[in-house]
Amino acid sequence: KGLVTTSTPFTAQAVALNEKSLSSFDYAFAGLLGFAILGAGVFGPINIFPELKKQGILRRLHTTPIRSWQYFLSVMMGNAIVGLMTLGLMFATAMSPIFNLKVAGNFFELAIFLVFSIMLILGIGLSIGGWAKNERQAAPLANIIVFPMMFLSGTFFPRFAMPEWLQNITGFFPLSPVIDGARLIATEGQHLTQIGSQLGIMAVWLVIVYAI
Repeated sequence: KGLVTTSTPFTAQAVALNEKSLSSFDYAFAGLLGFAILGAGVFGPINIFPELKKQGILRRLHTTPIRSWQYFLSVMMGNAIVGLMTLGLMFATAMSPIFNLKVAGNFFELAIFLVFSIMLILGIGLSIGGWAKNERQAAPLANIIVFPMMFLSGTFFPRFAMPEWLQNITGFFPLSPVIDGARLIATEGQHLTQIGSQLGIMAVWLVIVYAI
């Protein structure tokens, strides 16, 4: 061992390739946001409306001056406010020294995008809850809609790891542009004017779900 002098042939040094020095958690956080929006936007309304139908409350609303669209709008705004408070708490926790989340984009633009996202996903919950007659119908239908989006829209693992043909299909899921847009703003520092494709898909789905 002491007879031959050896030298290390080469050394490796870790260097951050992105100028923002973002961690894997910074990129994964957008998926967590999508998961929170999906849960709050779908599973809240599907439990409320079947119960209101069962109690006959929705039927009695027709005897009051309030219009159906006004009631749905108030429900949407109330859930959107609660959703924003939930996301705000998530951001506060993620940006604490424990996780040290770094956001490269503009917080105001990100907030606007998240409000639009909550409105979209909440529309899916309102559609399911408005159509179902009771909880037995609402729960299975919600699972049929939610679980494919949960696992194929980039919530837990990135869509670029999927086959290309599957990426092309899942790109049109309602949750996919939500997660992609949040990730582009938060981690890539892009502006709302640069994510037109995501906003376009979300706008189309917004019209569809609220028409339903």
